[in-house]
Amino acid sequence: MRGLDRSTWDRDILEPPPSQITNLLKPADLPAERPLAGLSRSSDLALQVVNAAIEDNKRLKASWKAHGERLKNQEQLLLTRKRTIEAILAGTRLPSLNDVIDPLPALTKIEDIEHQE
Repeated sequence: MRGLDRSTWDRDILEPPPSQITNLLKPADLPAERPLAGLSRSSDLALQVVNAAIEDNKRLKASWKAHGERLKNQEQLLLTRKRTIEAILAGTRLPSLNDVIDPLPALTKIEDIEHQE
């Protein structure tokens, strides 16, 4: 409780009110403020979701670019192997089919003694 000494009244008037009084002096919430506050929170959340999706998209593009570079390197490697095989085939003379002898008719049949009863 404040003193009744008038000499301190001017100083006391200039001090801010106590916090419990400040809460009582705040205006009451308007009925429209609650939905607007909820809408504001929802909008902020939607913006955060979209920003996160944009960042994911940037990472996906970078990954896609890296995969594209790997595919180019793989294609170059395969083309090099193809040229090597073509060079080997060009330098190799294959016999004609008439010169190739089928070994199957010349094989002798061996009796299966392991699976006899």
